[in-house]
Amino acid sequence: MIFIDDSNNRIQAFASTKYCKDVITNLKEGKIYILTNFKVKDYVGDETFRPVRNNKHIYFTTHTKLENDVEGDLKIDRHAFDLFYLGDMEKLSKDNRYLVDVVGMVKNVRSIKSNKNESEKMLTKFDLSDGSCAVAVTLFDDFGVEFQQTLTCCKEPEAFAKKTEPVESPPHEEMNYETMTVKEIQSLASDSKEMKVKCHVKVTKVEVDTAWYYATCTKCPNEIQRSEGVFKCLDCNRIIPYPDKRFNYY
Repeated sequence: MIFIDDSNNRIQAFASTKYCKDVITNLKEGKIYILTNFKVKDYVGDETFRPVRNNKHIYFTTHTKLENDVEGDLKIDRHAFDLFYLGDMEKLSKDNRYLVDVVGMVKNVRSIKSNKNESEKMLTKFDLSDGSCAVAVTLFDDFGVEFQQTLTCCKEPEAFAKKTEPVESPPHEEMNYETMTVKEIQSLASDSKEMKVKCHVKVTKVEVDTAWYYATCTKCPNEIQRSEGVFKCLDCNRIIPYPDKRFNYY
């Protein structure tokens, strides 16, 4: 199973049916639970098909307990994803630890007969594109035929696009930022629209006794303070074990 917390962190968990049958029976996907008495272990090698990019996993024991979150004050997303461009597929395919799903537009579908080793085979080829890069896909025999039959029922006509021109990467976008002084930035009105500028500065003094950052909530941009040994966001009513850090500007 995969657990997601209120900071959108994910971790995989394992439970043996031999010891945890009752626990597994009571688990419902999408529900929020309080989990106690479990072990956290490191992955020890090249375990394949990890669903999340986390070097640790949770392992249930005979003492592990699951309780429903009756207070229901935590807001946790039901789904979480790591998204990558198709151009990264070659690198991702060489990493056996993770199972990758590919999503894109199906283009240039064609069927090819192959006579190799005196046996005729049917190949179904198509290109999968995300608009900036394309990946060639080949399906064999009955699997390819079934795929084409499924496409005939597809409501998206662009899935059968017969464009054969190569898909090129978009041109590099030149970003020209306006150059402003610190004084000019400070003189901007409070209702000025958001913009990016270049600013040349000269360091004249370093405050060695002042923190160079302040702690912020991981869910909202508000500054948080340590209280009774922990950071807590009063607006979100959440304890933040590892708050984000933002730079102090003077």
